[in-house]
Formats: sequence, structure tokens, C-alpha cells
Amino acid sequence: MTRILHLYRPRLPGQRAQAIQVVHAAHALARRGADVTLLADRSHPDATPRDALAALGLSPVDGLHIHLAPVVHKGAAGLWFRGALARWALGAPGVVLARDLRRLVEARSWLSRHRVVIEVHGQDDHPIERRALELSSAVIANCEGTAASWERAYGDRLPGPIHVAHNGTAPHRHRSIRAPDGVVRTVGSLRPYKGWDTLLDAAAAGLDVPLELVGGGGTLDRTLPPGVTLRPPVAFPDVPDLLARSAALVLPLADNRFGRVLTSPLKLFDYLATPTPLVLPRLPTVERALRAAKATDSGLFWYTAGHPASLRSAIHAAVRAPGRAPVLRSWDHRLDPLAPLFDLPATSS
Repeated sequence: MTRILHLYRPRLPGQRAQAIQVVHAAHALARRGADVTLLADRSHPDATPRDALAALGLSPVDGLHIHLAPVVHKGAAGLWFRGALARWALGAPGVVLARDLRRLVEARSWLSRHRVVIEVHGQDDHPIERRALELSSAVIANCEGTAASWERAYGDRLPGPIHVAHNGTAPHRHRSIRAPDGVVRTVGSLRPYKGWDTLLDAAAAGLDVPLELVGGGGTLDRTLPPGVTLRPPVAFPDVPDLLARSAALVLPLADNRFGRVLTSPLKLFDYLATPTPLVLPRLPTVERALRAAKATDSGLFWYTAGHPASLRSAIHAAVRAPGRAPVLRSWDHRLDPLAPLFDLPATSS
């Protein structure tokens, strides 16, 4: 059985995008037969590993070991983290799946007996990236744009071809029944670089239906237009039902480096798993994510990023459209081409 340390240190229980991706990836590896350890910060004093899974709608699985820091205080938790990492490193040789490159480099002397696979979700020419590459046997990128950025920056330093792995969603989040409630929704963090101004400008010009912005971190530095409401975060297991009953779902992205090059939008795969019409920006990252999910153009309505009139027209067309055929790209689908990197079966049994 392959031993894997998923090196990231999310705060659990939690439903930030990073926590969602890391926990689901670890869960998929364990279901495939690996012995997976995930070290995490504790989001509240009474949190348990079972709580961390339940918050994401997951059940315990043999082989997945989530260890939460014994205290909430970040400094003290850091001491615990280093000790727990060292104890894992003293075990039989395994694989370190490192999304946290800084901690990988800091722990390099402990991890010399283990094979390292790094997972990258951006590229910034930082010395940490070069040091992490020196330790790695393989590189996984979240999308084609990130992979191309690493290839341009590091060329011959790469240990081999970069493996591109878009995100996914869990099979239990698939929804096939649609009963629209007349509300257009978008889900996710409200960070300005994601194109929220375009959506709010489109709403300010007038929409035929109400618009609801659901949860997420960050703040909007402007007053919401009439007909737009900000809804508090919804528990992660309840999100699919909310998506499925929406009149349309909007994916806000800006035509910047993040939106055009570096993202594989996590919420897009939840959107796709519902029968709800989708309003999407015409950006290379989105088109490539759709190809990874094997999604067709049916029920998709495109807008030009940064152009409120285009987005407004796409929303109006989407709310008048019939339902679409749901498309499921699961975390197992994501793992299938990566499994040989961890000496695991190429497909789940």
C-alpha cells in the first residue's frame, strides 16, 4: 500500500476552495487504495476528523487519516505540524504530494527518503518554486495555462512532462431534477480580481430576474444594485440543491492572468453536475475545463469577460432556456490519469 502525505495544512472543518480540493483529492487517493495522511489546522476547539469530512458531505474511508492540530492557536499548531510531519517522514518510504511548496522546502531534510510530487495552482517565479522543483519527481498543474507558465519559466529543470489535472466534484452532488425558483445565482468568493464588477454593472442596467450572490470570502467595495442580494454561505452539502433550483448560474471571471491562464474554477464542476443553464465567460480556462469535463455547448450561454452588456444578454437568454443535461466530472475522473504517479490502479474498482 502506497503511503502518501498530502502536504498542504488546510483549516478544517472548512469549505474554502483549497480545503474542498485537498480533502476530496485525499479522499479519492484513499478510495483507490493508498494510505493517505493529511495534517490540518483546527477551525474550532471541538472539531474532529469526522466533522471535517461531514462538512463536505463525505464519509470516512479506510486509508484516509486526517489529523487536526490539538490547539486552534496557529503558532502552537505550527509546532505540532512540524512534529507530525517528522513522524510521518520516519515511516516507510512513500510519496509526498505537496501543494504547499514552502513547507516542502522547509522540510526537505526530513523528506529525502520519499518521492515528491508537487501540485501547482499558479506560477510566480519565486525561488521557492525552483527549490521545490529540485526535490520533485513529477509536477501536477491545475490547468493548461499553469502548466505552460511552468514550462516557460523552468524548461529543462522540469522532471518530465507536466500532468494537467482539472478539478472535479463528488458524484453525490449530481442533480437531474430541475424546478426553477426564478433566481439567478452565483457561488463563491467575492474577490475583485474575479470579475464581480462586470456582473454588478450588468445587474445595475436591469435584469429580468433577481440575482443572488451566495457566500464566499472577500468583500464588495460598492453598493449592491436593486434586485441583487448577498446570501450568507450555504453549508457545502446543501449547495447542489440550491444550484439545481436556480433559473441560471453565472460564473464571474475577469480577462486577467488569473481568469485567462491560471484557474480551473471549482464551482464550474458543481454547476455542470446540475441541469441548470450556465452563463460563462468566453475564456481559454473555461473552455479547457469544459473539455476536461467532456461537456457540450448545450445549455451554455457565453459572455465577453469585462463587458456588462454581453453578460446581461447572456443571463436573459439563459433564464428563458430549458434545462440542460448534467455532466459529472468526479474526483475519481481527475485521479485516473494521475494514479500511476502514486503506484495506484489507473481506474477505481
